Amino acid sequence: MKQNLHFIFKMPLQSKMRLSMKKLITIMLILAIIFTFVACNDKTTLNSVKNNSGSDNKQNNGSSDSPQYDIAAREDWESISGNFVRDDSSQYNNAVLQIKYLSNDCAMFEFRLMEGSESEDSAESLVIPAILIVGEDGIGHYESLPEIEKPFTIDFKLSKDGKNLTITHQGEIDISPDGVYNFVSSDLEVSEVSAISILEHLATAATSLNHNNGDYIIEYPQELVANWFYPVKAVFKDSGAVIAKFLIAKDLSAVYRADDDIEPVLIFGSAQPMLDDTTMPFESDPPEDEDTGELIYDTIPIVDVIIEDGVFFLPAQESKLIVLMPWELPYILKAESSDTSIIEVDENGVVRAISMGDATISGTISIDDGEKAFSIEITVGNPKADFPDVFDYMDDTNDTDSGGNDD
Repeated sequence: MKQNLHFIFKMPLQSKMRLSMKKLITIMLILAIIFTFVACNDKTTLNSVKNNSGSDNKQNNGSSDSPQYDIAAREDWESISGNFVRDDSSQYNNAVLQIKYLSNDCAMFEFRLMEGSESEDSAESLVIPAILIVGEDGIGHYESLPEIEKPFTIDFKLSKDGKNLTITHQGEIDISPDGVYNFVSSDLEVSEVSAISILEHLATAATSLNHNNGDYIIEYPQELVANWFYPVKAVFKDSGAVIAKFLIAKDLSAVYRADDDIEPVLIFGSAQPMLDDTTMPFESDPPEDEDTGELIYDTIPIVDVIIEDGVFFLPAQESKLIVLMPWELPYILKAESSDTSIIEVDENGVVRAISMGDATISGTISIDDGEKAFSIEITVGNPKADFPDVFDYMDDTNDTDSGGNDD
């Protein structure tokens, strides 16, 4: 049976401010006291785990206003992915919802709720991660298992255009998630519970994760690889033996099975977002815009194709096309020259300069279901003929230096 984890964690704002999100998630895992796992397609969904804070629980009986928009159909959920913010959010009372469609009418969600008082300069926070099921009526539904102390349900009504979500719940939740949430961005942040949710959702045949074979834990890294992948490892809890290794894209767009003895295999999502995205390299002293004074940060592609020795060639020189990517993934590279009398490129990506002139190498890089076009302009020339003034200056300088050494 496939398994998913759901828990709730609550803590004061002062403590929360001293912890990073990843540390917070780690504490949530430690404090969780009840674990019940079920299949995403089961009629009974995920369990909840709450630590007892002693505060008054809040109950809603579904009395929130109906959404003022057309409800999405079941199939409309397949494109949902991003961050939503509740429209009444403020500094001390706010709600953020991260949600992503997975498959088989299932979507992962994660509420990050805060409720407090400005006068007291304090607040409590609540994280609710789980997986919902989209019904035939197009409404997403999450239902905690009935045997927990305070069961509850949450309904998700998505707008037809995917820009709004109306949330209502029944039962008792310490901080109510209810309200209208507006789409903010398609950016997603992988937390440890998000990673676990996705891995638990996938088929055992793809992940080799099955609690019937023994309890296991997910080892989650603190750092990204090339600002794109989190390398995640599943190990048996008792022995520490590795069950499987995975690469999880930072935006949850893809999961690869990446064991040491196999080429990485895409088991969830798509490689296309990786091919389309860019990253911002670290710059200790970025330049400023002359007009606005704002700092300028260059971006570079997550996946790119370059020429190993640069774009300036001498006649008869050879070099090679190099694919830059955040992991050694299998790929197909196709390239051609705009003028084979100047530059040639073969099926192995070897580039040869034939004669002087300018030409363009263009083609595509394909990784699994994704594809990206590239184009590289190349110049073949004789540096002394193309830049005589530079070489004359260098020759004069060398002559002067030689004369000075003879004295």
